[in-house]
Amino acid sequence: PLIVYTGTFGLVNGVGYLVDVAAAMCGLDPDVRFLLVGAGAEAEKVTMQAQRLGVLNTTLWIWPAVAKTQVPDVLAAATLTTSVVIPLPAMWNNSANKFFDSLAAGKPIAINHEGWQADLLRQYNVGIVLPPDDPAAAAKILSQYVNDSQWLEQAGATAHRLAYGMFSRDQHFVQLVAVLSDAAQGRMG
Repeated sequence: PLIVYTGTFGLVNGVGYLVDVAAAMCGLDPDVRFLLVGAGAEAEKVTMQAQRLGVLNTTLWIWPAVAKTQVPDVLAAATLTTSVVIPLPAMWNNSANKFFDSLAAGKPIAINHEGWQADLLRQYNVGIVLPPDDPAAAAKILSQYVNDSQWLEQAGATAHRLAYGMFSRDQHFVQLVAVLSDAAQGRMG
């Protein structure tokens, strides 16, 4: 199983959390692999953390950022994707591209925060919400899900349908045009 993160390695992203989860996973399910793809202010710190915990280039790899056009190829290799943030309630309302990219790729996603995305994952069973302050518990949860081929298949298919049914740019464009048209004609209520 391959767990993938694609995105910024910034302070608010808290990518170090995934390094801690990968370290906890080693003793629990050593076949699980992690791939972190990106760049940012915390990249060196995350790399040093992975090296210190003994997971760098053994069960966890860190790749530099790739072009947006290459992200689908990276996600295609994933068993499950991730979108993480530091434990800050203000971040619960974020709308990270990686969340939508994962859904569009038909991949289940794991996040470590509450908010509208957590509600959506639970409602449609397209992902999991990990405890933000307990990497060992997160590793245990992830191990269970990445080894459940039936759940992975169902969650991935539902994620893909959700991406194109609820978050389609074409659909949003039509809705935006209708709202703007109504506003221009004075029909806003």
